[in-house]
Amino acid sequence: MLILFDRHHVLAFNNYRKLYNHLEKLERCKGKGKWIFARHSPQRVLSFYRYVCDQEISVQSAEKLSSPEAGDVLEMTNGDVTKPIFIPVTPDVDVIALQQRWCQNYCKEHNYALFEISSPVNFKEIGGG
Repeated sequence: MLILFDRHHVLAFNNYRKLYNHLEKLERCKGKGKWIFARHSPQRVLSFYRYVCDQEISVQSAEKLSSPEAGDVLEMTNGDVTKPIFIPVTPDVDVIALQQRWCQNYCKEHNYALFEISSPVNFKEIGGG
């Protein structure tokens, strides 16, 4: 179980996926969020690549990401949307671990205290949607 303390609330989540859903919702409420963790299909990556080519914008490794044999691609930003990280999803990429690290970095950057507890005796989940 995960316990999140922000300035005004204490929230409990059963797992990182539910914590991520909560953090992503916070970012959406801000409008265009600066913190992104998204998984894109090959079709979406190809559309983005075509858009970039049409705009004559240079994107590093876009050709590799848009190749026909490419699978899903993770897009991550940690507060700076000008420096996104794109990771092709392959069998050796641990998407769950990357998402957990993203959540931990988000909490640290926003001054939230995040604790993992192994015995949730006195806690019940009250967030995470």
